[in-house]
Amino acid sequence: MSRGWSVIALAMIVAGCEVDAYCVACPDPIDGGAVDAARDARASGDDAEIADDAGECVPTDGAVELCNELDDDCDDLTDEGFDLENDPTNCGECGTQCRFPNAEGECASGACVVTACFDGFVDLDDVPGCEYACPVFPTQGEECNGFDDDCDGVVDETLPAPPPGLCRTTPGTPCAGVVPTCTTREGRTTWFCDYPANVEFDPVVPNGIVLEETRCDGEDGDCDGLRDESFAALGDACDNGGRGACRDAGEIACDPADASRTICDLGVAPDPVPGAPLAEICNGVDDDCDGTIDDSDPSDAGRVRDDMVQITRGATTFWIYRHEASRPDSSASAGGTSSARACGRAGVLPWTSIGYDEAAAACAAAGHRLCTAAEWRAACEGASGRDYPYGDTYEAATCNGADRDAVAGGAIDSRLEPTGALAMCVSEEGVLDMSGNAKEWTADQRGSASGGGRIFVVRGGSHESPQLGLTCTTELSRATEDTLLGTLGFRCCDSDGP
Repeated sequence: MSRGWSVIALAMIVAGCEVDAYCVACPDPIDGGAVDAARDARASGDDAEIADDAGECVPTDGAVELCNELDDDCDDLTDEGFDLENDPTNCGECGTQCRFPNAEGECASGACVVTACFDGFVDLDDVPGCEYACPVFPTQGEECNGFDDDCDGVVDETLPAPPPGLCRTTPGTPCAGVVPTCTTREGRTTWFCDYPANVEFDPVVPNGIVLEETRCDGEDGDCDGLRDESFAALGDACDNGGRGACRDAGEIACDPADASRTICDLGVAPDPVPGAPLAEICNGVDDDCDGTIDDSDPSDAGRVRDDMVQITRGATTFWIYRHEASRPDSSASAGGTSSARACGRAGVLPWTSIGYDEAAAACAAAGHRLCTAAEWRAACEGASGRDYPYGDTYEAATCNGADRDAVAGGAIDSRLEPTGALAMCVSEEGVLDMSGNAKEWTADQRGSASGGGRIFVVRGGSHESPQLGLTCTTELSRATEDTLLGTLGFRCCDSDGP
């Protein structure tokens, strides 16, 4: 370079002029702002058309036209080469790109439109794009499974028919008419049998009926035609654990408070005797609840205290039943059937149709014995030695003899009456019915029959006996030991008291 150009370059540097290989003459430092702006724009990459201080277009680096509403290449055309009507990257205006969620798009007439959803996505709303991801892909017909199989945004709609035979539908049981339903249980959606509450089933098993009932509730919980068959004791007898009159009987029933168990339902009869335990009496019941019925043990203070009258004649004292002997279960209208022991109670039918040995055994079971002839007569005559229990003169119908009409009107009716029914037929010392009602065995043997068998005097007469047979002294009525008559009974005596 010549010395002259060196001087010029140095002067330009001093003047603040940047040396440029293409710069022939440095611009006026005062008016160089436009150039500096263009240079700064190029340095920053900003695509903008730059004008010099004379208002002329200065091309940007590369003079490439960009879609930015500027004449980047200074050819007096703006954004030429860009189709804003169809360009998916500049649709309608520069920089508007046709992009949609999960979808393909295009620019048509200056507007972005969706052309297709990506596989596995569909558009279910008004916002452009395919926002809904299909739970099942490829899609399929809807099934009962809790999924949107056909990818329409609705779950388990328009389902096919449920599988046949899934539910138990036994006629005549709570399962009759049950149909499957598509529902969700314990997080699982499938066809479940819609059994009613009285069916025992596992709700998370489609047909989960129990193999054997576990609830005692009077229902056929497993729909097999039987109710509560797992509880085999239902209906069996039970009680409160008490004995005798204290026993409250019941039957095994379902526990209303706990369907898994049974209880003894004491609400059924028979109930305890009111007030039990009670003093023991001869009635076929364990009144004092000690486990012994009609206890006759003389060593037991709680034994039956039979109603007996003490008779003393001179140096002899004995006790005799106040009433004719009766069975433990007898009543005013029925003679009863129990032969456990003899009782001496008022207001019940006497024990008749009994042989001598059976009568003696019945007295022995009560802790007593049959009366001797002397004892029986002494009790009947009283201390005054009467002909009849009530006196020396016969009084028709005072005792239950043949001349007493048991049923008013018509002919005379004769029948056996409950003990003590005729209160005036009483001895001087209070023994009743020793005349009439039922004849009585005594330990007064008078020989033996020709065909065998002992013969005993039976005393007092019966409701069929005339006046002569009703005295305290008659010995005309006799019977062999095995005689059984509805008019023949007995009463017991004892040397030591009840």
